[in-house]
Amino acid sequence: MRRVKWFVWAAAIMLLAGCGGPDDVPESPLDEGQAERRVDTHIDDTVTVLPDSLELELVGPAVKASCDHETFLSVSKKYWLRDIPPGENEQHVEALVEYWKDHGYTVHSDQRPDNLFVSVEHKKDKFSMSVRSSIQKELSIGASSPCIHPDGADR
Repeated sequence: MRRVKWFVWAAAIMLLAGCGGPDDVPESPLDEGQAERRVDTHIDDTVTVLPDSLELELVGPAVKASCDHETFLSVSKKYWLRDIPPGENEQHVEALVEYWKDHGYTVHSDQRPDNLFVSVEHKKDKFSMSVRSSIQKELSIGASSPCIHPDGADR
């Protein structure tokens, strides 16, 4: 069941990544390795607004999902935000949303207060991010690249 939830989450973030530009042009000039490093940079920069006690726990390896064009893919990663008391989740999600708004992201979905889930997209590089609370009240954060060619745009 846990694996199914992960794949559902990954599929949802792929949709948010906006894969599906013109058929022969990737949405980003980055290659697969650069896209994965940029995903990490977005996450690392964002979590600076959270307590120093925070521990990031990677949820599996990076996910590479196909885009509409058969040779393009999107790179995603998801982390648990460990050592955050569940009673503080809402204030930490608010801090993340404020960070995103102040750093060039557009909010695509904000399901608060019913669900602790927010998704955003960076205006400049089109990377998407989201934060959510699990049923167990644990926060996770994820990021995805836009569609790329695995070897970069200059293939």
